[in-house]
Amino acid sequence: MTDPSDDLDALRALISHRYVVEILDAVASSPRTFRQLTATVGPHHAIEAALRILASHRLIETDQHGSWDRRPVGATCIQLTDRGRYTVSTLSSLAVWTALYERTDHGHRDRSN
Repeated sequence: MTDPSDDLDALRALISHRYVVEILDAVASSPRTFRQLTATVGPHHAIEAALRILASHRLIETDQHGSWDRRPVGATCIQLTDRGRYTVSTLSSLAVWTALYERTDHGHRDRSN
């Protein structure tokens, strides 16, 4: 069993990357091509970086074999893995977002007051 705070730390680190949440949201409803993602989410270079991050966490996959070192080509569909669907489901909870942004480390409060 994993520690829930470790899970929150991992989610916090993941969503700190630009366009990661937007891509997860976009592909949650149906697979998307790279072109579709850049048309609705953000610029090519930023989408490429976010896709690599998501792939490294095994949250997305394509219908083609190959490396994430290059931009997906043509009609390559980017879709969620089972792990990606679980992550999207987790991020659909207001309680999770609240926990992600709550200050749980009270040891760093300003003690000068």
